Amino acid sequence: MYLREVKNLQFFSLLTLKHVEDRLIITADFPKDFLVENKLDKPFLYVTLYVRGGAIIKIIDEGTAKLYTPSKREIAPETYNQIIQFAAKHAPQFKNLYNFNN
Repeated sequence: MYLREVKNLQFFSLLTLKHVEDRLIITADFPKDFLVENKLDKPFLYVTLYVRGGAIIKIIDEGTAKLYTPSKREIAPETYNQIIQFAAKHAPQFKNLYNFNN
């Protein structure tokens, strides 16, 4: 499983544990070859941002009810940063830490 890109990220849902973490569900358009290669039907991103630093990106496939936790090495660096920045932009505890133009 190597994720090279995602497009059309959209904020879907949020759970905030004040002073601990924000968990976000983000929908996205995944490349067709990525979906076929990994046998994914309806994947979405489940991103956990920790207030004290760090993040975890998981891919949950709604179609097969499988959970994938790709390592940072399994996601292209620019795609990883895109996902984390998008999540931080929509996470209440991180909005003041980042300067976004969008």
